[in-house]
Amino acid sequence: MQLRAGDAWRWFCALPDLVHDALIYALASLFAIINGSVAASAEYREWGVMSFIPYLLATIAVVVLHLRSHRSREDAPGRNRRRAAIIIFLALTTVIGPLIAQLTWRATSTRNAHAQQEVAVIERAGDRLAAGHSPYPPAPSDIGVNPSSDSHSVDAASYFPYMPGMAVFGLLNATSLPPELGDARVLLVLASLLTFGAALVLSRASPARKIVATQFFLVLPTGALPMVTGGDDLPVIALMLLSLVLLARRSPFASGVVGAIACALKFTAWPIALLALLATRPHEEDRSTWRYLAGLSLLIPVVGVGLYGNMHAFVENAIRFPLGLTTIKSPAASPLVGQVLVSLMPHHRRVVTVILGVVGILIVGWALWRFRPRDVVAVTRFSAFVLCVATVLAPATRFGYLIYPTVLFVWSYVLTGVEVPVPKDEYAGVS
Repeated sequence: MQLRAGDAWRWFCALPDLVHDALIYALASLFAIINGSVAASAEYREWGVMSFIPYLLATIAVVVLHLRSHRSREDAPGRNRRRAAIIIFLALTTVIGPLIAQLTWRATSTRNAHAQQEVAVIERAGDRLAAGHSPYPPAPSDIGVNPSSDSHSVDAASYFPYMPGMAVFGLLNATSLPPELGDARVLLVLASLLTFGAALVLSRASPARKIVATQFFLVLPTGALPMVTGGDDLPVIALMLLSLVLLARRSPFASGVVGAIACALKFTAWPIALLALLATRPHEEDRSTWRYLAGLSLLIPVVGVGLYGNMHAFVENAIRFPLGLTTIKSPAASPLVGQVLVSLMPHHRRVVTVILGVVGILIVGWALWRFRPRDVVAVTRFSAFVLCVATVLAPATRFGYLIYPTVLFVWSYVLTGVEVPVPKDEYAGVS
C-alpha cells in the first residue's frame, strides 16, 4: 500500500512528543553540517557551522528529557515547558546569534557579502522608494550584488521581482541608522516574528500544537536559515497564517485585509488568498465571502499606487524576470522539474514555460474537482499542495520555496479543531 503524505504526518504526530523533537532536531543538525560543508553561498555555510552544535545539543537534551520523563511519568504541561525552553535556546543560538553575526560581518567588511542577494535588491528598492521614485527600475540590467564592492550603485539597476510592498523592508537602509540596523533583514525578521506571534496567539490551539508550529517556523532550518540569511518569504508566510487564523475565527474582513497585505509583498501569497475564498460562505444569510473580498480589495489601491505610470517596469521586473523570459536570467536554480526542462531546451524557454503553466493549472484543476476544500483547515492543506506543485514546475525555482507547503501543512495541523463552527440554524431553509 502506497504511503501518502497524510499517513506519514499522522505517524509522525502519533510519536511521543519528545521522540519527534529528537528526530527533527537530529535531522536539523545533519542539515546544518551539510550546509556548513558544501553550500554554494558563504552565508549558508556560516549559518550551518554556527547551528550544527546547537541542534546536536538540543537532540541530546531532548533524549535525556524523554528518558527522565518516561521514568518519572512527567505530565504534559511539564514536558511542554521543557520543550519550550529548548526552543528558546535554539532561537538564541540558531537565529539571533547567527543573525547578529552576519549583520555585523556585512556592515564591517564587504557590504554585499554575508547576505542573500535579495537583501541588497530590497534595500535598493527601499532607496528608490525613499527618494520618491518607483521601486521598479525602468531598465534593469543585472541581478545585483557584487561581493567585491559595497557601493550602492552596484545594485541600482538590479531587477526587483516582487510586489511594490516588499520595498518597505528596505526603507531603513535609506536612513542614517548604523548599517547593522539598516539591513533589510532587521525589518523582515521583526515583521515575521510579530505576525507569526499574533497568529499563534489567535489560533487558540493546544500548547503542544503551538510548539510544533514554532519549531517549523522559527528554530528548524525551514525558518532559522532564511531568517538569518535574508529570506523574504517569511513575512509573506506569516501574514497568510494570520489571515487563515482570522478566517477560522470567522473574521473574514480582517482576514481579507491581512491577505491583501501579503499579496502586496509577493505573488506567492496570491494562490493562498484566492483559495481561502473556498472556506467562506456566499449565501445571503452569511456575507463572509463578500466581507473577505472587501478586505482583499484593499490590495487594489496599494498596488495601484506602486504601479502608477510604471506598468512596463512592473511587468519586466515582477513577471518576465521571475519566469525567465528576460535576457538576464534569475539566479534561482534547483534540479526540480521546471528548471530541468527549461535548461534542457533553452531555445524554447517561452514554449516550455507556457506548457509548464498549463500542466500546473490542469493538476490543480483536477485536484479542486476531486478534493474541493470546504473549510479553513482543508484550504490550508490544499494551499500547501498547490504551492508544492508550483515550486516543482516553476521554470526558475529553488528548494527554499518548499518552506511554503511545509509551514502551511503544519499550520493545518495547528488549526484542526479550532475553527469556529457556523451556527446550525444559520442556513435553515437554504438549499
